Amino acid sequence: MAKKRPVANKTAADGRRQPSRTGLLEFSARQGFRYRPNNASPQAEQTGAGGGRYLTSAQNFANQVLLSSPEQFRIRDTEAEISCLARAQWAETRYGKRKVLFLLPGQALGNNVCTLLFLQAFLEQHKPREVGVFCAQSASDIYLQAGNLTVHALWLARKDLRRWDMVIDLGHLESRRNIEYWPVDMEADLLAAFNMAPSERYGAAAKDISDTSVPRIGIFPLASSPLRTVPPAATLAIINALRQRGPIKLCLNRHQRQGQLYSRAIAKDLPPSVEIVEAFASIGGLLDTVAACDYVIVADSGPAHMAKLSATPGVAIYSSAPGDVLQGRFTNLARWTVPYEGDHCAAPCGLAGVRQTVDGRIGCMGSLQLPVEDLPDAPRQQQAGAVDQLFSKPVPCIRHLADNHDPLVDFIMNDLTGRQS
Repeated sequence: MAKKRPVANKTAADGRRQPSRTGLLEFSARQGFRYRPNNASPQAEQTGAGGGRYLTSAQNFANQVLLSSPEQFRIRDTEAEISCLARAQWAETRYGKRKVLFLLPGQALGNNVCTLLFLQAFLEQHKPREVGVFCAQSASDIYLQAGNLTVHALWLARKDLRRWDMVIDLGHLESRRNIEYWPVDMEADLLAAFNMAPSERYGAAAKDISDTSVPRIGIFPLASSPLRTVPPAATLAIINALRQRGPIKLCLNRHQRQGQLYSRAIAKDLPPSVEIVEAFASIGGLLDTVAACDYVIVADSGPAHMAKLSATPGVAIYSSAPGDVLQGRFTNLARWTVPYEGDHCAAPCGLAGVRQTVDGRIGCMGSLQLPVEDLPDAPRQQQAGAVDQLFSKPVPCIRHLADNHDPLVDFIMNDLTGRQS
């Protein structure tokens, strides 16, 4: 495999620039090619020309496409770098009438919603000529639906770097590197890094549903981690309480192991009037569904952040993470935190996901009966059966919610009644 350190498009000698921090891979193609990310709409599709050189940070694309097709693609550098505006210059630089490209360090839906909120403020306050994002991957629809950004979903041609006046790698933002034990308000951190005020396009308050007598209700109980997924028993209790208030849509994800287990656990007990969405064809479809609801009940997950974009009202249910941090300035969702306290933890504990002991056991402080300092690592690799185990034997705070869901149901009913009055 060839490895050649690319020459940065500008030197860092003046202190205004520094190498990119987000991992990049450079590749070339022998023939033309066309791809779009998983879970993205057709608008995210990209085409590339044979003979060109390209940069990507998309690890799945590299593994599933580039490395599996050596007759078509050649890896040029596994540790490529590009020259970026230095982190210390972000708040001092004038961006008016400039073309600014942002390198995205990850594809978590919540983080990318917060990044979009920041980018809208950037457009409003700096009035650049053009703003683009690079390697949005499966989150591409979040940026495409905004309608005012150039989106490079999977790769960027090296020659296309020249048309941008500057590149900013958001991987240099310190908060993105410290979320394993306590989340951050990503929108607020980005705004602070650029010394900016929030966007005017996306207000903090919920849309008014006082004139909506029969609200369309969406329930999104799944999170990316079992530490934050609403247990089926609680979801069923919520549905039974709300079934006379309006049509209910239960949104799951059959492409996720949790989603498969959830569907099996809950389907037989659902009222026939409930519509089940087993999966969305794209993230854009998920965005549209959240926006079309009059009222939502969401786990600590991507849809909780997506509701900010449409000002959709409802209730967000938190366990391990603090809702006030994750919702930031937004008040469209009322926040309810599982009232759990045990010998080794209390909600919210701050964990973003499960941890692993030195002997390979997976869980959290409460389920493993260990203090947080004895759980320094996330699971090193996906373990067969781990999701099934955590689903059938939930961590203590989730088990507490499954056994004691009446206070949550009362909170939701009172919130909906208050918004309709």
